[in-house]
Amino acid sequence: MAREERFMSRRKYIPALSVIVGALACVGLFSQASYEVAAFVIGLDARIGGAGLTRFVLPPVGSISASTHPLPIQLTVTLQNIDLAVLRTVVFSTPEVLQAVIDTADEWAARILMAYLARLVALGALGAMVGVWLAGVKQLRGLTLAGLTGALLIALIVGLVYATFDQSAFTNPEYHGIIEAAPWMFELVQESLERVEELGQQIQTVAGNLYAVFANLENVGQISLGRVDLLVLHISDIHNNPVAYDFVRQVIGSFPVNFVIDTGDLTDWGTELEAEITTRIRQLNVPYVFATGNHDSPDVVARLRETPNVVLVDEEVQDIMGLRLAGIGDPAAKRYSPEPAGLDELYSIAQAINEHWGRAEDRPDVFIVHNHRVAQQIHPGLFGAVLCGHSHSLEITEREGTVYINAGTTGAAGIRGFQSRNPLPYSLALLHYARSEEGRLTLVAVDGVHVSGLGSGFSLQRTFTEVGRINRIDVETQL
Repeated sequence: MAREERFMSRRKYIPALSVIVGALACVGLFSQASYEVAAFVIGLDARIGGAGLTRFVLPPVGSISASTHPLPIQLTVTLQNIDLAVLRTVVFSTPEVLQAVIDTADEWAARILMAYLARLVALGALGAMVGVWLAGVKQLRGLTLAGLTGALLIALIVGLVYATFDQSAFTNPEYHGIIEAAPWMFELVQESLERVEELGQQIQTVAGNLYAVFANLENVGQISLGRVDLLVLHISDIHNNPVAYDFVRQVIGSFPVNFVIDTGDLTDWGTELEAEITTRIRQLNVPYVFATGNHDSPDVVARLRETPNVVLVDEEVQDIMGLRLAGIGDPAAKRYSPEPAGLDELYSIAQAINEHWGRAEDRPDVFIVHNHRVAQQIHPGLFGAVLCGHSHSLEITEREGTVYINAGTTGAAGIRGFQSRNPLPYSLALLHYARSEEGRLTLVAVDGVHVSGLGSGFSLQRTFTEVGRINRIDVETQL
């Protein structure tokens, strides 16, 4: 009798226990949900058990977590998808539209959070009702009471998490996966953005002083060029650096540049978002001849094809304002990896160029490639000039009638250049052509320009070709 009484006494607690277990189990099993925010799909999840923490998951690079609350509940926010087309539209829209999106970010976050909390409370109510139903409670009144109790239980837990949530825990987070490099990355980006603004202001002064130096050069008889019929700007390895196009635009505005030749590596990873930098090319309003580099990709090439003033080089001879051009893109640009081609493949490319054009009767004036190793293997005498980049080092040499020009890095190696204690200079080359008596354009001189990043000056080296009277002068100025 006593045993039956104890059993009956304990049995009355079964409905209450069923409410708690059912509510928590339902939330734990079905709390995961996805929400669209502009260009992003965000996944939210709440798991009961373990240390109380909040985790941000960024596939495939890893996760960031911190102990933000004492209750044994793990909150997870996962970036599930990015619509690059929408993101590109938002990021590169007008400043007014972009600011409007930023201003509504808090409103979006509040709506998503309220919707998710309502989902958790509803799951708590449903789980509690299922729990007591399985425990034998079939009456509507009992099920309704259980549902309300489950909802209140989850609401109480949510309130406790909110009340004890410590955002400052993310000042000392834990990193897992590739993103363990995040502290360095964040510091790099912050310093880079600060330097971009400073550089953008200084580049105007640099271009103005550079123009003054050129004007003085033309007044000195020994190094004057005389008549120039075509001026070509050779740039390379911009690597997403916006300051590079500020500089290029200033040079085009200050000098009678007829067109630009870019020997590749416009971006770093070749993503659709990076390819938006092609809008800066459109704004230059001059023909823009481009040979792909290993950091470019099919997505970048597709955007370049859509840009009206871009001419993509190929092995067919093309005539741009009387100058005959041909070239070949980097084989890595056909893939989605910036890993450069191996030495054997590069050597094979150079050999194919030598064999093909060695047999050809109709050769271009200029041959364009990205990798300097290919350029160095091209036989002298095949072309009047061979243009390249990749090595980030400005170099101008002449061998047996062929001028080899490496423009270095017009983007100062991109974001990596901002971070370096000894940053690479911004570099480019200006090719001066004069028309012969037969009417053919001939390269007579090349100006190599180094511009220090946040330093105090630039250097200009004018190299005359054999046709332009063998003469080499170095001119330097300090701002």
